[in-house]
Amino acid sequence: MPVRKIEVRRKSTRKLVKELLEQIVAGQIEVYVGYRRLYGQWCKNSAAVQELRPMFRIPKNEPDGMLSVSEKFKEGIVSMARELLPYFLDELASERFGKKSNV
Repeated sequence: MPVRKIEVRRKSTRKLVKELLEQIVAGQIEVYVGYRRLYGQWCKNSAAVQELRPMFRIPKNEPDGMLSVSEKFKEGIVSMARELLPYFLDELASERFGKKSNV
């Protein structure tokens, strides 16, 4: 794949993930639905969204298998989304000003 296509795909994936994280944090999407959509993006292009790795390594939960969607799980996902969101916001902001992100 040419570099240009790879970069476009990476930016598109990161933008979608940023929007999903914002929706989870704001309560605009059900946590489980947001989590599954994030996992879908992770499966498609994990290299572009390495920051999401901790979300899919929660003990006793397998994103593509057994998953316990308790209140504790939901709170943990919202908390992680809140922590991860700045990585995606900073990159998009720096791109607007022509700077590369260090993430």
